[in-house]
Amino acid sequence: MGLRLAIGKDGLGIELARTVQVECLDVVELVVRLPRVRFPFDVTGGVARFRHKRGELVRAAIEVDERRLAAWAEPRLRGLVATTAQRVTVRLRAGGATVSVSARSDASSAPASARLAVLAFDVAVVPVQDDLVVVVHGARGANLGEPPTTLALRAMSTLLGFSRRAGSSFTVSHPAGVLARRLLPDAGVRAPETGGVVLSATGASAGVLLLTFDKDSLSPAPSDEAARALEAAHLALEGDEARLRGDLARARQHDLDALERAPRHPELARRIAEVDRQVGGRAEAAIATLRSAAGQSHPGHARVGLLLGDLLVEQGDVTSAVAALLAEAEREESDALAAALLARAAELASDDYDALGWLDRAIARAPRVPELRWERARRRLAAGRLDGARADVQELEALAGSARERHDILRRAADLHRLAGLGAEAARLYERALLYRPDDPDALAGLGAALAEEGRASRGSALLAHAIEAATAKHLPTAWMELALARVLGDKLADLPAAVARLRAIPDDAGEAIAARGLEGRYRAALGDASGASLAFARLRERASEDPAAIPWLREAARFETDRGDRLAAHRHALAALALAPTDPDLLSLTRTLAPHPPVPVPVPVPVPEAALSPSLPPDADPSVLEARVESLTRTLQGDPTNDPVVDELVVLLTRLGRSMDLLALLSARLEDAPADRRAALLPRHREVLATLENDARQDGREVEADLFKMAREMAHDAS
Repeated sequence: MGLRLAIGKDGLGIELARTVQVECLDVVELVVRLPRVRFPFDVTGGVARFRHKRGELVRAAIEVDERRLAAWAEPRLRGLVATTAQRVTVRLRAGGATVSVSARSDASSAPASARLAVLAFDVAVVPVQDDLVVVVHGARGANLGEPPTTLALRAMSTLLGFSRRAGSSFTVSHPAGVLARRLLPDAGVRAPETGGVVLSATGASAGVLLLTFDKDSLSPAPSDEAARALEAAHLALEGDEARLRGDLARARQHDLDALERAPRHPELARRIAEVDRQVGGRAEAAIATLRSAAGQSHPGHARVGLLLGDLLVEQGDVTSAVAALLAEAEREESDALAAALLARAAELASDDYDALGWLDRAIARAPRVPELRWERARRRLAAGRLDGARADVQELEALAGSARERHDILRRAADLHRLAGLGAEAARLYERALLYRPDDPDALAGLGAALAEEGRASRGSALLAHAIEAATAKHLPTAWMELALARVLGDKLADLPAAVARLRAIPDDAGEAIAARGLEGRYRAALGDASGASLAFARLRERASEDPAAIPWLREAARFETDRGDRLAAHRHALAALALAPTDPDLLSLTRTLAPHPPVPVPVPVPVPEAALSPSLPPDADPSVLEARVESLTRTLQGDPTNDPVVDELVVLLTRLGRSMDLLALLSARLEDAPADRRAALLPRHREVLATLENDARQDGREVEADLFKMAREMAHDAS
């Protein structure tokens, strides 16, 4: 570090000879006056002659470049919003800044708009005597695992670990003095007195912030932004302390208490709404909180990021959600967050033209985010804009930094084209990908599937078989390859037995299992193997769970069972489909048509009142809806047979549907391993069902069967 003597009207001093870099800061001026050195004085020997004299700091100036500041912060904030590599950007302005942290989301299988995790927050700098108070405010984000305010406070705590924190305020004590005491002793000069040196001026230009400190000067008045931020930090102090401890419930309560003292305060309203969004199920309350405070916001203030849009989608108001997202993107200073907002609006768009326009704007704001270009390429392919999609792939290639990245881009682009039905272009892209990694099983399999779609089924099947062997040797998953090969064998080469063999190799826990079981059922039916087809469709129904992809296969299974005369099995398939789409009118009609008998309500007292049923199933619900609910609850009970609330609801539903035999089976199974208190509650109901079945059997003339039910009822009575 270079120092020099300075002689002026105030006497002798020591100052920097050139700019000194301290981490991400440039100290451009540092002036120490030597008040105890009087005229005349001998300056021979330079600075070394006076290095032991105690001086006083009178002036300092610091420059902060936003690019260097972001580069310094990036490794320190690693893992804040995602485990993947992240990018930090900073926009500096006089008296404050906007910080943005973005990364590819950990949810790699999520929609494109959810793959960009972004945190943005504002920072206000307020001089208080010799100190600087840094206030975090306006935290917002997209696709984050925690509330944005929590993450913003955690980020600033990491970056300003040397400060004193109180809620969202971080106090940096005597910043000019700290720099002087750090730099001058290293240069062999005695540390100076630093009292009374305050921030006297700030200015920003071309991405550089200048902070000037002078002794016995007046600090500039805080900006409107800084004044509001400081007041908000004071109001939210207790809530922010709880927030950083991870106690969101207590944080929300403190924020509510503060909101009573400061009605409709936008910062408090945003903090409360983001907690409600994190907890879930409170969309209406959170929207009302935000809207009640919206009119109190200063222009350009109170950003909410994706918060309002997500809440409106949860409420079911997609049109208002899109409008909110577009309005928020228009005024958002963080490019990454604005891009995420526009991508979310594009995902919700019902019109491809609008979606592509918003994606264009998103890419203009964040041109180096690859997921945005992938989504635009997918949309362009769906809209038939092949040249535009090709241009997106070329731009993605240009962003690639290595041969491995180029291979991954080409293979993914090929997958997009193949799924869009463009086999010839997909094959060309797979071949280019194989140039970089000729032994990649996924690219080989993709090429085989693409060639088969273009009429070269024999060559395609051979490549798929080779890819499966290569993947197996490397212990890589092969389910999608087996499924693709089965389709080629069955649909293109008419080799149904071989296709079924390939499908049987796909385990039931694979992601492709639903399509595999459905296709197996179809092929077995075509081969005349009705029993095997029925079993395959039954396995499909068990695997359906909550995946809407199973619905068309379940429809096909219901048609198959109807054609072979097993209406009961057909009804079960229809019920499973209805459980996945309970408002589908076609499924409702199909379920009613296939019902084995009309439901006969039986007014019998039950342990759980009907009011305990889900609000979506009122007492006068359509029987088909009740049947679908029974199917769904039965699957839940298979995973946890001791789930008594599910048992109680099934008792109510089966009673209302008149399914006494199913009710008897349910109660008998639960009684086998129920604890004593639970058995005492279920046994009376068990005897009532047996009495009902005995009465029905006698009315139908089935005396032997009635006697058996009577015997079972008496044994149950003795056991109690």
